[in-house]
Amino acid sequence: MEKKSLIGALFLLLSISIPVVSAFVYESAQQTVTQTVVEVATITLQNSALGNIDEGETKTYTKTGGGGDVELASLGDAISLTTTKASVYLHLDSDLNDLTDYSTYNIVVKFSAVEGTTYSVGETACTLSLTSADHSSIDLDVAGTWAFDFELTTTASSVDANSPTTVTIIVTAESTS
Repeated sequence: MEKKSLIGALFLLLSISIPVVSAFVYESAQQTVTQTVVEVATITLQNSALGNIDEGETKTYTKTGGGGDVELASLGDAISLTTTKASVYLHLDSDLNDLTDYSTYNIVVKFSAVEGTTYSVGETACTLSLTSADHSSIDLDVAGTWAFDFELTTTASSVDANSPTTVTIIVTAESTS
């Protein structure tokens, strides 16, 4: 009989302990934190094929040919972007400093679309060259649509064989606020 009493007491203790343990299981909560990353600029770029240049020759390329040797429509609005806020900084990083077949390679970046800013259409935003291949920042001081034309001047050096050249410009926009 003692065995039955002991088993009965164990079942009684077990039945009391189950609700106590269960009380801890039902105490839970969940919390979430959400955030949306907002794009501050949408960038569109146009590539341009400049064609051939003879060694020792200098050529100037513009979007309309006005004063330039070569007219290339693709140099107009070569960079265009829309910003969602003011004080977005445009950075231009090129590999011009790696070119060896040119004595001159200048890319003048000019404003071609501005709204509500102190900049003017046709004003120079920056110049990239063999010795100054990158530009730290162009302050886009108001939110809106921006566009930039390119004007290029290149002078080819002497080469031993035809030498195809590609210049890469990496365009980034950032907001510091």
